[in-house]
Amino acid sequence: MAMFLPLICLISSFFSFLSFSSRATDTLTPSDTLRDGQILVSAGGVFELGFFAESFSGYHYLGIWLRADASKVVWVDRDTPILDSSGMLQILSGNLVLTDRRQVQLIVNTGSLATATTANASATLLDTGNFVLKEADTGNTIWQSFDIPSDTYLPGMKLGLFGRNIFHSIVSWASPQNPARGIFTLSINSNDTRKLSVQRGNNGEKIEISFWDGNGIRFIFENSTATMYNFSFQSNATEAFYTFTTSKNYDLVWFVMNYTGNLDQYFMVDGKISSVSHALCEASAGGSTRTCSSTIPSNCKDGADFSQANGLLPSTSNTTGSLNMVITDCETFCKNNCSCTAFASVQNGQPGCQLYYGSKQDLLKNIEKGAGLIYIRGGAPSDAKKWKLRLAVAIPVASLLVLIPIFFTCYLCWRKRLKEQTQQEAIFNSDQVRLFHALPFHHHEVGGVNNMELGIHKDKELPLFSFATIKKATNYFADSNKLGEGGYGPVYKARIVEGHEIAVKRLSKISRQGLREFKNEVSLICKLQHRNLVRLLGCCIEAEESILIYEYMPNKSLDFFIFDSTKQVLLDWRRRVNIIEGIAQGLLYLHKYSRLRIIHRDLKASNILLDGDMNPKISDFGMARIFRDNDIRGKTNRVVGTFGYMSPEYAMGGLFSEKSDVFSFGVILLEIISGEKNIAFFEADHSLNLLSKAWHLWKEGSSMELMDSTLRASCSSSEVIRCIQMGLLCVQEKAIDRPTMSDVVSMLSNQPFALPLPKEPAFLSHSSSTDADSSSSRQRYYSKNDMTISEECGR
Repeated sequence: MAMFLPLICLISSFFSFLSFSSRATDTLTPSDTLRDGQILVSAGGVFELGFFAESFSGYHYLGIWLRADASKVVWVDRDTPILDSSGMLQILSGNLVLTDRRQVQLIVNTGSLATATTANASATLLDTGNFVLKEADTGNTIWQSFDIPSDTYLPGMKLGLFGRNIFHSIVSWASPQNPARGIFTLSINSNDTRKLSVQRGNNGEKIEISFWDGNGIRFIFENSTATMYNFSFQSNATEAFYTFTTSKNYDLVWFVMNYTGNLDQYFMVDGKISSVSHALCEASAGGSTRTCSSTIPSNCKDGADFSQANGLLPSTSNTTGSLNMVITDCETFCKNNCSCTAFASVQNGQPGCQLYYGSKQDLLKNIEKGAGLIYIRGGAPSDAKKWKLRLAVAIPVASLLVLIPIFFTCYLCWRKRLKEQTQQEAIFNSDQVRLFHALPFHHHEVGGVNNMELGIHKDKELPLFSFATIKKATNYFADSNKLGEGGYGPVYKARIVEGHEIAVKRLSKISRQGLREFKNEVSLICKLQHRNLVRLLGCCIEAEESILIYEYMPNKSLDFFIFDSTKQVLLDWRRRVNIIEGIAQGLLYLHKYSRLRIIHRDLKASNILLDGDMNPKISDFGMARIFRDNDIRGKTNRVVGTFGYMSPEYAMGGLFSEKSDVFSFGVILLEIISGEKNIAFFEADHSLNLLSKAWHLWKEGSSMELMDSTLRASCSSSEVIRCIQMGLLCVQEKAIDRPTMSDVVSMLSNQPFALPLPKEPAFLSHSSSTDADSSSSRQRYYSKNDMTISEECGR
């Protein structure tokens, strides 16, 4: 009989699953498990609770939506996303607990002020849209979803201030498909609790949209729908809040803080839903005019207007596959992304759209024939306007025929005057203009370099400087101007334009990095624009010289501070956290949001530069590799990088992926916390490095011993331990176990979010590397400073 016991349990669980999924219930008990695909339905059939998938990241979320329209999600547990459809919701020890294939228990009611005194609790979905967790014995409420609203303000929900600095606020979604916290917040005004306001960002403009006149609420927009709501306002010494109920003329009414910054009013009658959207306007003196403040001016070069063109988007790498969204959402997504040039509806009878990220000129040349419509940013010439275009072209051409002789005469005069100047002076002045256009404060397009072939499509051309100019700017590469030296070669401080310093990186003749790495860095970094990436201003290719020109970083690199006992005190905990977050944002941009998907492959502390405000900027892209959208990992016979920061699968097998950079980030994170260098840290038995020390302290519950002693007065122990746990997650031996940079950024921004437990990290030390080399045909070269590896294999 014992041998059949597991089978009996399995059959029992299966029938329990069928029983729960087959009955429409509004309550979850300790004996129930709600899985992805199953739902709770409120007693009156108004709302449903279950899991839904976010189309871009693939995450699944616990949410509540209207049964009449499942697209109307009124609440989402945005702090605990689930990896995939393996998620399930249970009641364990009186708490609502989410789990997925990671088997990490995520408590939904972690922010509740009340705690369960018994394990006998149940959670019920009410017809108000509120999901309430109560003790079965006493009926006391442990937690309710109304206390942590997302972007929707429902009848009965309290919006305001409770106790000291506890606000119930409505926060928009990040995008139509992404339920993460957006940039617009609807909340009670902390200075005058009778008013409601909307704020853009943490420190952005705050717009007052309503006030309590003693009898009712008054909105700044035309309040023709005031009869739909019965608002009340309560205030005392400890709390102040608004709440409202639905009038008898409607089944349900509610507000939504839209991701665009508009406030949307919804109302439902006999199951039919309609809405009104309000641009938030600020009343001026006298109330006779209104100034709309919620519309954000378009920063896109071609504006936010689109024109139609007949045809189909070209089938190139610049065109996305079909995205599961209707055409209006497609337009909104493209409009808010300046890199999006055009969009089109997928012509297969199903909701879907395609986005195009190439140049508009290339698109207009390559539109494919077919029965479809393309919407192009900034407009495309239509048939009705072609005659105007021809006229606009013909007139300048005719003028040119007349003006060419005049221009030719002027050109000869100009050339004669130019010869009267010294050649070096002319070159230097020309380079001053180029650098002026390339400096970050200048907003005009930069002139081109047509005589430099990099073997790539030049979307952005880069200023080319003469070697004579570089020599003069660096005082002939004087030692007094030398900032440092790496695997590429020496770096000098220079000045071409008065008042603006630059950094000049010169390829050393003895460097093992050559023209290939030089071309790679130029071709990659000139396409990248992010506040946490160093900016490339120009280059020089002349004779045997290969030189890169960057913006100058006055605070040098990260290793200059964290590995120096006298300078560590200049980086308190807040600054170190800011540096960690900045590096993570820069890597996330490279992996996910840049026009080219890039693996850095040589991320280390010396390649993190610091500007005047100690903000981090990732540099040195000579080893970086481009990934196509469908690439998962790559392999190389030429392993390059820096010992101590290389992931085990890359150092030993030449396999690299986004997880290789994640490993390097984890090493840097632990170095920032400890102030110790991974490659240089060894215990007395010469077998343990910084990663193994962090792991053993973590297992012993003594992680705070890893922390740099200079941080004790400026940090929180819980924050430090959480960061150490994130670092250990990033340096796990198997790449599949490491988080993505999206996960890391989410971990950094969501402090209440419970982290998974790390597995044993990869322990890389001098001894292990030497042993590996002795049994391999590979030959390694170590530079004397940072031990940069350049590994070659015979075919």
